[in-house]
Amino acid sequence: MPRETNIVKIVGQESYDKLRSTKCLLVGAGGIGSELLKDLILMEFGEIHIVDLDTIDLSNLNRQFLFRQRDIKQPKSTTAVKAVQHFSNSKLVPYQGNIMDTNEFPLHWFHQFDIIFNALDNLSARRYVNKMSQFLQTPLLESGTSGFDGYIQPIIPGKTECFDCTKKETPKTFPVCTIRSTPSQPIHCIVWAKNFLFNQIFSAESTSNEEEEDGTKEWGTDDVEEIKRIKQETNELHELQKIITFGDKSRIPEIVEKLFIHDIEKLLLIENLWKTRTKPTPLTKTQLDASMNESKKDLHLNNNSVWNINEQLSMFLSITGKLMERMKKEHTIEFDKDDQDTLEFVATAANIRSHIFDIPLQSVFDIKQIAGNIIPAIATTNAIIAGLSALVSLRVLNLLKYAPVKTPLDLNMAMTAKASNLSQDRYISNPTLARPNCECAVCTKVTRGVVIVSDPTITLKEFIAELRSKYGFSEDISLLDLSEQRLLVDYDFDDMVDRSLDDVNLKNGSLLFFCDEEENDAGMCRKPLELYLELRNEISGQNIPKIILPELDITWIKPSSAEPEENEAERETSKEKVGGNDGAVIILDDDEAQPSTGTKRSISELDNGFESDNKKAKVAGQFDDNAIIELD
Repeated sequence: MPRETNIVKIVGQESYDKLRSTKCLLVGAGGIGSELLKDLILMEFGEIHIVDLDTIDLSNLNRQFLFRQRDIKQPKSTTAVKAVQHFSNSKLVPYQGNIMDTNEFPLHWFHQFDIIFNALDNLSARRYVNKMSQFLQTPLLESGTSGFDGYIQPIIPGKTECFDCTKKETPKTFPVCTIRSTPSQPIHCIVWAKNFLFNQIFSAESTSNEEEEDGTKEWGTDDVEEIKRIKQETNELHELQKIITFGDKSRIPEIVEKLFIHDIEKLLLIENLWKTRTKPTPLTKTQLDASMNESKKDLHLNNNSVWNINEQLSMFLSITGKLMERMKKEHTIEFDKDDQDTLEFVATAANIRSHIFDIPLQSVFDIKQIAGNIIPAIATTNAIIAGLSALVSLRVLNLLKYAPVKTPLDLNMAMTAKASNLSQDRYISNPTLARPNCECAVCTKVTRGVVIVSDPTITLKEFIAELRSKYGFSEDISLLDLSEQRLLVDYDFDDMVDRSLDDVNLKNGSLLFFCDEEENDAGMCRKPLELYLELRNEISGQNIPKIILPELDITWIKPSSAEPEENEAERETSKEKVGGNDGAVIILDDDEAQPSTGTKRSISELDNGFESDNKKAKVAGQFDDNAIIELD
């Protein structure tokens, strides 16, 4: 084949043979993933496994070129494979699933791959795959785009910076009282409409239960009257949900009166709120009556223009009726930026509230970008970044004889000019990789390994004894379950030492943190362990040990470094329980996982700006491959 001949000319026969025997994992089959799959096939990788959780949406079609209109609602991974298999000489294996699912994708499943390509759209999954590569010492190629910007970063575990070595920008937060009582920006009203109002009256389960609230919550205010009003307002919304569920359209005006007249009047009674702020102006009964007549007409409004307040109110009444009809069949409705009914409900509710608080109104198009976390995604940028990722993988695998890699630090990352801030004279900058950050909690502050347990009935006491014997730890130890953020054993807490791993709910994929506080004569202590637990019942037998521990080099460090890594994946999951991975979400801690902490609320707005003090793709967390602006 001509294609094969050209590849052999570039890499040589020996490297080509290695390439044909290479097995790679591609995580993500969206904008970058589609391009990357095509590139890896054309480069003749022997075996490509593709994992993606999502199905295809209409908004994907302008840049995810493997998909067509007929593919909407179909799994991305399997559809992508069907689209390319006719020109593929590679073995293609698709999976529709969450890469963080330890049941479907246990750690030993990752072990089969020679290299991993990330084409993901969220931080939690990126961090998870980064950690898996660190556990298994498997090279990882990280990538991302945002509009005309993009980057690729090869990660060689233990040798170069990992994904978590550089700080990612954290979202801006707003206190609950700002969203619920004193909005001053369009984003405040959009968050209120989407994450509070819509979820409360159209979801089967409310985002919160105010009846269980106590004085320990972070409301962003000490005003007792305001907190009391917020709690009361939520309880009253449960009554509005009953109206929606019952389906009596004649009661829709009651919803408008409650939200935009009575609630605002109650707010005005809290005089402390308006000493330095402009008071809101409730809607009038006259406005409501006039809009009721208009809402009965067949409204045709341009989503790119800003409607006046009467049009907003008429559309709100009309769309509430449509959603009420849908509730009879669907029973619960989730917000989707591509669902015109849910989008228009959120847009009109947000704009009516904006009008009341004298905030500029927005078009439905503009609100869709904010509520759907839409940022620019450009097909050509995806193609450039995917091409760079595929080409650099040849150097990572050391398959280019004319450009040998003597040390991982010889490798280059690549960034666009804006992302890198290194040069404005060229589009792509390609600095060499840096060493791991000595303060990184993922790749430096702990020693990682995989512990295989063939008998989960062993006790914690037996488990700890094996660890101490193998790695020389003292008796002054601590054992934590990072997956559930709980202490299992400590020097002054041994209540569970006689319980089995099963009894304390340690399962396949649990992350354990093991450390001691004993210092040597130089004031140093042993570097703590982070262990991935693999339960392998299939290897049980008379001559098989109950515990198989990895060979690890335990070094000595300063005691201050012996701190467990904060579980980012858990925090991200907690966000998704309420608002998903959106530009503005209400963040709730997981009450089931942490029953003692209660519910902590804040409002988060994605900031897509770049970190000015981080030059070398410290912006990785900004890039979102699952984003698009749709143009009419």
